Amino acid sequence: MDTKKESGGQDAGPSPKEVLLASICACSGMDVASILQKMRVNLVSCDISAETETTDGYPSVFKEVKLKFKIVGPDIKADQAIKAVVLSMTKYCGVSAMVAGVSPITYEIFLNDVSIKSDRADFSENLKL
Repeated sequence: MDTKKESGGQDAGPSPKEVLLASICACSGMDVASILQKMRVNLVSCDISAETETTDGYPSVFKEVKLKFKIVGPDIKADQAIKAVVLSMTKYCGVSAMVAGVSPITYEIFLNDVSIKSDRADFSENLKL
């Protein structure tokens, strides 16, 4: 890991916050792929991207994390893709659950390049501390 040159680094690797965004995408992506595989659908790909801005001052945190789930598969139905992502964003993705308490996470689901749902991650029903 590294940081930007203007912050004293060499910009030779991802920053800790970039790694955290990648962890959200990886954790949720693994959930979604696993759930869809259990549904026995032909999953061609599941790509998740994240974008955010950080707050000013210290500590600087994510204002909001915006995820895009791009799911591709010839026989996947919209309700299956939605179920898989919603389960990840409400129950299974521990990385998202840890972040969502401070930084809201919103998401949009695309199935075969068509937007089918937008919502917000909500772990309140399943997160028992």
